[in-house]
Amino acid sequence: MRTIIFAILFVTFIPNLYSQNFTWIKIGNGIQYSYVENKKGNNIFIAIGGWQARQEWVNSWSLELYKSKLYELGVKHIFSVKGPDEVCNRNKEINIKTLADYVKNITYATYYIDKVIVAAHSSGSFVANELLDILYGEKGIAKDSFYVNKVYYFNLDGGIGSEDCGMALSDSVVKYLSKVYAVAVYDSVTKMYSSNYEVMKKLSEMYREKSEFVLLDVSGSGCTDKWCLHDAAVIRKPYNPSKYDLEKDYTLFNDEHKVQTDYLDVLNRK
Repeated sequence: MRTIIFAILFVTFIPNLYSQNFTWIKIGNGIQYSYVENKKGNNIFIAIGGWQARQEWVNSWSLELYKSKLYELGVKHIFSVKGPDEVCNRNKEINIKTLADYVKNITYATYYIDKVIVAAHSSGSFVANELLDILYGEKGIAKDSFYVNKVYYFNLDGGIGSEDCGMALSDSVVKYLSKVYAVAVYDSVTKMYSSNYEVMKKLSEMYREKSEFVLLDVSGSGCTDKWCLHDAAVIRKPYNPSKYDLEKDYTLFNDEHKVQTDYLDVLNRK
C-alpha cells in the first residue's frame, strides 16, 4: 500500500524535479507544494509565513532556505504556507486539514522520512499549532507509532496561543513531537531583543525536555527596533531597521541580506 501511495505522489509531482527552482502546485487554500530531488534524504519541510505574508513571499523564503540549508538536511518535500490574514488566525482561511493529510500520506508512503521540519514565523505559529493539533490532538490523524517523534517545530519569534488569540499547543500534542524550538533574536551590539523574546522564553519552559530555547545573535543586523529583530528570524539583515518590510524581508535575499538559517543548526546534533 505504501508503494502505491508513493507512486501516485511521484507521478503527480514529477514535473517538479528542480534543485534550484521550484515548480509550486496549489494543494489547498494558502498552501503550495514542491518536490525536489535530494540524494541526502527524504525529509519534509513546512514554511509558514507570519501575519499577512503572501503566498509568493513564503515561496521565495522557502526556495532560499533550500538553497542555503535544507538540501544539506535531506529535504525533498517542501510545503509553503501563506501567513494568516488576521493576526490571531481567527479567519482560518488556510486549508490546514489538507496540509495535514498530505504530510501524513507522504510519511506513510515512504519508508525513510526521518524529519518533518516546521518553521513558523510570527503569527504563523498559530497556523502551525493548528496543523499539529490535527495531526496529534484529541482527534489526531497521525497518532500511531509510525508518525511519532518525527516533527521538529521551530517557532520563530511567534506566539504561544491563548483563549484570546490563536490556537495553543497542548501537552497531548507535544508528547508526539520530537522537539519544540522557541526561537528569539538578540543583537549583541545594541543589546536589543526581538519583539517576542519573553514569549519565546516562556514557551521554552513549558514542555521540559520537549522544548528548547534558541537565541540567535544577529550583531550587524542594523536593527534599531525590536520589530526589525522580529524579522531577523527570517533574514539576517532586515530592510527596515526601524520596523520591518515583510515583502522585502521574505523575498530579496543577497550577499548583504542573507536568509537566516542559524536555528536549523540544532538539527546537526541529531
